[in-house]
Amino acid sequence: MVAPRQTIWPLEPHTRAKHEILKRYLQAWMVILSQGKFPEILYIDGFAGPGAYEGGEAGSPIIALDTALGFKPPLTAKIHFLFVEERGDRADHLRKQVALRTLPPNFNVVVEGGGVKFEEAFTKRLASFTRNGRLIPTFAFIDPFGWTGAPFSLVGQILTQRSCEVFVNFMYEEINRFIGHKDQVANFDSFFGTGEWKRCADPSDPRARNRCLHDLYLRQLHTPATYVRSFEMSNARDVTDYYLFYATSELLGLKKMKEAMWKADERGEFRFSDATDPNQLVLFEKAPNLPTLQARIIAEFSGREVTVGDIEKFVVVETAFRETHYKSILKTLEKCGRLNVIDAGANRRAGTFGDPAMLIHFT
Repeated sequence: MVAPRQTIWPLEPHTRAKHEILKRYLQAWMVILSQGKFPEILYIDGFAGPGAYEGGEAGSPIIALDTALGFKPPLTAKIHFLFVEERGDRADHLRKQVALRTLPPNFNVVVEGGGVKFEEAFTKRLASFTRNGRLIPTFAFIDPFGWTGAPFSLVGQILTQRSCEVFVNFMYEEINRFIGHKDQVANFDSFFGTGEWKRCADPSDPRARNRCLHDLYLRQLHTPATYVRSFEMSNARDVTDYYLFYATSELLGLKKMKEAMWKADERGEFRFSDATDPNQLVLFEKAPNLPTLQARIIAEFSGREVTVGDIEKFVVVETAFRETHYKSILKTLEKCGRLNVIDAGANRRAGTFGDPAMLIHFT
């Protein structure tokens, strides 16, 4: 997508899908954090835009704000919003969108704009969001039009903090177009946090270049974060438009992001797939491909004794599937004699696997 020049512009279909995922995830994240005895939480939109599109649709910062406002009963934690928009006209438009809403006393909205870049705004405001030397629990949505202004040093700084996570739009189409440009070396060094991207810039093999750049950013995120998954948005021509990278050190956060991805509105104009493992690409559809998951579970656990909790963690961390997808597979495998339940309560019904400590032997 070419960066628009006007203050507001039409909403693109792929952006609408991205915003649907963001909204679904924030509906879970805000409740989990605010009810988890965290008195304060922070949502950051590093490239916030004007807050609305040409047709009146809400932009990402307003989606986040309206999501927080829409809870019943209302959220009681102090919720900070840091919206950063470098262009002054768009920042002013965003401020007007915020002003249209009645905010409760526990909402603090800061709009940084007019020549202020994301890194500069974050550094400027960091002290006000720090308690006892730690950044308060944070979700940072980093959605640039290209690759400048989102240095990996800042991404890593956020991820090293407890209960902090990032959702990064990796604009592959634009990155791919300029990856070999001599004037962009310093910018790409900053974006990837390393000069290793240079070995990916071979123009002779587009697919290898795509995967090389993807895998490099994935590895970089894994340095500060325990769990990282990537989601690919490709168009009708099966060409990658962008990747969405989600990084966290909280297993529950990973579960909720997967839930948001599997429930993303599918309109047929593009497709989302889990692209974390190049050998295990899984398309997000209304009905998950359970035979694929079954084959992975059998390959991983055949001949072993494991708990239901072990299986669930494997599914959530190592596959594209959700924790809700595997129990029907265990039921089928038990019915056909492919697994035996070794340790379960006396009242356990066949085909039920609700106890994480239940011990299973895969034959």
